[in-house]
Amino acid sequence: MSGLPDRRETLPQSIEEIADTIGVRLALKLVQTFGGQEVKFPVKPHDRHPVILALGKEDGLRICDYMGGQRFSVPHCRPRRNAKADIERLEAQGLTRGQIARRLGLTERWVRKMANDPPPDHPDLFSE
Repeated sequence: MSGLPDRRETLPQSIEEIADTIGVRLALKLVQTFGGQEVKFPVKPHDRHPVILALGKEDGLRICDYMGGQRFSVPHCRPRRNAKADIERLEAQGLTRGQIARRLGLTERWVRKMANDPPPDHPDLFSE
């Protein structure tokens, strides 16, 4: 799992808490498979659900048993970078924010934040 932390102590807190319950192996598999994406985990997934297909039935059911009914922004566990120009370029090409997140290795939440932040020279309408 290249690019991912190799020690439990270096995991982001949200994944560390998941690793405490479902194990480090499955937590890292979750990051490797869905890193940078927001995933809605079903309570009772069917055999063709994307989580089951991506993680395998046993691991998929295990994570859904723990996370079922929740939406979770899976961290990518890569160092942060300033990607505002890349995000703007890819949005102009018509990519969705989810596609941009996957392409740049960022979370959808970070892509939304960067895309919605005004440029540094943009005047603040509420400042005096």
